[in-house]
Amino acid sequence: MKYYLHIFVFFASCNYALSQQAFANYGNLKMHPTSQVGFHIDVINDGNSSDNEGLAGFYNQNSTLNFSGVNQMNFEDFEVDVLDDLNLFTSLGVTDNVSFTNGRINTPRANQNTLFKFLNDNTYNGASNTNHIDGFAQFEGDFGFLFPVGDDFENKPLGINNFNVIHQFQAAYFKEDPNTPSTFGASFNTSSFVPSLDVISTVEFWYFDGLKDVDLTLTWTASSNIVATANDLNDLRIAAWDETLQQWINLGNDAITGDFTNGTITARVANSEAYKIYTIASILKAGNEITVFNGMTPDGDGLNDTLIIRGIETIPDNQLFIYNRWGVLVYQKDNYDNSFNGVSNGRNTISSDSQLGAGTYYYILKIPEQEDLAGYFYINR
Repeated sequence: MKYYLHIFVFFASCNYALSQQAFANYGNLKMHPTSQVGFHIDVINDGNSSDNEGLAGFYNQNSTLNFSGVNQMNFEDFEVDVLDDLNLFTSLGVTDNVSFTNGRINTPRANQNTLFKFLNDNTYNGASNTNHIDGFAQFEGDFGFLFPVGDDFENKPLGINNFNVIHQFQAAYFKEDPNTPSTFGASFNTSSFVPSLDVISTVEFWYFDGLKDVDLTLTWTASSNIVATANDLNDLRIAAWDETLQQWINLGNDAITGDFTNGTITARVANSEAYKIYTIASILKAGNEITVFNGMTPDGDGLNDTLIIRGIETIPDNQLFIYNRWGVLVYQKDNYDNSFNGVSNGRNTISSDSQLGAGTYYYILKIPEQEDLAGYFYINR
C-alpha cells in the first residue's frame, strides 16, 4: 500500500463525514498539480469535481469501497488498491494513467450508462485476472486501445484499431452463454447464423459500441474452450449478432495469434454501428466435410443470395464450374469464395454477365489431390 499526504482544496461547501464512513462532496472540489490524494473510505460526489490534476487513488485492504453520487469525477492519474474491489455507482473518468494495483473496478452491468472512462488517449498498467474492469468501460481517443475488461476473475481484453479517428468507444466482456444473457433482454441465438459459419461459441461474448471501420481483436484463454469451436485455429472467425436479421454474421479472420489455450483473433468491422454483440465462431467444426447448399434465391434480401459451399475457405486452389441443364458452362471461378449470385460469366452463353433463369444447374468442384465433387442445385426466383 502507498501512503500519501491527503490534500483537499474546497470551494463552496464540502462535508467530510467520518461517522458515516464516507467522504461526501456537495460543492466544488479541485485537486491541483502535484496533488496526491488517497480515499480510504467511500466517496459520494453530489457536487462538482471534474477538473482534477495530480494523483488520486482508492485504498483499502479490509473491505470494499464504493463511489457514488449524482455527478462524475475526473482525475488525471488514478490508482486502485482495494482488496475487495472498487464499486462504481456513478461514472468515473481518468485523463492520463490508470494503475491497477489490487482489485477490480466493478460497474453495474444492468446500467450501461455507468462506466469507467479512459479519457483523452490515456493509458493503464497492471491489468490481470484479478485487476480489471468488471463491467462497462469507455475509451475516447485516436489510437489503438486494449480494453482491460473481464468478468469475475477473468480478464478478456477487447482491442481496437480506430485508424487515428477520434471517437468514443464502449466495451464489456460477459462470461455467459449468448443464448441466455443475464443483462440483455433478448437471446443471441447461437443456432441462427449465416451459412458460412458452423459453430458459435456458447461460452462467452463481448459488448462493443463503436463506429464504422475498426479492426476488432478478441482474446481467448483456456476457459474459452476453443477446441469445442474449431479443430484448426485457421477456421476461427469473429461473429457479430445482427439484431435486424436475428442471426450471427461472419466478420472473417484477418489475423490469429497464439494456440488453443491463449490467443487472439482480429477482423475488420466495416460497420460496427450495425452490431453490439460479438463472439468467436468457426467455419467448420471437427469432422465436417465440404457442404454445397442445394438452393439459392438471389433476390437481394440478404438470405441465400449466393451459392454457399461451407468450408470452401479452407481449401485454396479450388475451381468451381457450373453448367445449365443442356451442359453449357455458364459460370466458372478459381478459388471460389461463395460469391456466385446467379449471374453468368460463361463464354458459351448468349450473353455473359447475364442473369440466369430459375431452374436446375449442375456443378463440379475441383479440389487439389481429391476427387471432384459434383451435384445439382436450384436457382429460385
